[in-house]
Amino acid sequence: MKDKLILEIEKGTDVSDSKVGVSVKIDMADGEGSTLSGSVLLVEKCSSYEILEKEVSRIKEELDALLHKSKTLFETEVGEEKGPDVDEDMNTKEIWDLLSMIKDPEMLLAKFNSMSRQKRLEVADYVLSNCNVFSGPASIFSMRYNNKEGVME
Repeated sequence: MKDKLILEIEKGTDVSDSKVGVSVKIDMADGEGSTLSGSVLLVEKCSSYEILEKEVSRIKEELDALLHKSKTLFETEVGEEKGPDVDEDMNTKEIWDLLSMIKDPEMLLAKFNSMSRQKRLEVADYVLSNCNVFSGPASIFSMRYNNKEGVME
């Protein structure tokens, strides 16, 4: 994002009234050949350096969390043997998105069955009611899911 972040300065009547924020330049295509350009405020304008620093740190933490999550996804795509780490605090769609990237049916079975019974039931309900169970990982899931026991076999 080189040269995409902009320091937004709002000068007040004196130094104590001034505010500083951070915006990001964006370019969006509308699908018909036109491009719209503009900026979005990424960090609300703050009245002190300490507040600005806290907000920037919060964004850094969020970006680090996204990096960690994407690392897990990339590791799964290239087929690492351990598979992705499933965090049961994630919602059922996020868990299924991770599990559905596992290419090895046995690894999918192991990761699914390693979750708590409650979370397995929630994920199963999501898959069976929201996914195409006739193709891909959802197909494997639907064929191997034991509804009575709440596990994949």
